[in-house]
Amino acid sequence: MQISKRSAKDYVKFGYRVLLGALFRRHVDRCGKLLRVGGSMTVSKAKRAKLIIGDHVILHRYTGFYMDSSEAVIEIGDHTFMNRRSEIRCKKHVKIGSHCAISWDVTIMDTDYHCIEGTEATKPTIIGDRVWIGNKAIILKGVTIGEGAVVAAGSVVSRDVAAHTLVAGVPARPIKQNVRWSK
Repeated sequence: MQISKRSAKDYVKFGYRVLLGALFRRHVDRCGKLLRVGGSMTVSKAKRAKLIIGDHVILHRYTGFYMDSSEAVIEIGDHTFMNRRSEIRCKKHVKIGSHCAISWDVTIMDTDYHCIEGTEATKPTIIGDRVWIGNKAIILKGVTIGEGAVVAAGSVVSRDVAAHTLVAGVPARPIKQNVRWSK
């Protein structure tokens, strides 16, 4: 059995991210253990909005959380990773499952912020467990992404995605069924 060799620099970086996670907890309503934060974050919360984060979550720098109503709730499951400059915009409810990988520059929202007559401006957005979202993807309001799905880079997801399905394009369409991926 080979043990990976880590440098002192790696341990310092890990400790620094855990410290930033501990400082970030003041913005969180409920937080699991070992939150790691890789730099500055943006948190804009209405008075009674809730940010709930699970165990062993990693948030990279410049991640943004925008909760624009008092009933807004953002939930992030255990062992989920959000990369740089990704943001979640919420007026009611955005839920991200466990073991998800969210790449850089991803936008997830549950609202249009403006309303066209005869339509709902806000619908919950749900992302299942073990979902991989590629860079610069946009997840629109009311979308449910099934467990194990993959969203290709640059996709705009405006409809539900079945479990273990790869979607790509604008708007995102199924490309392959029964996909499996690992971190």
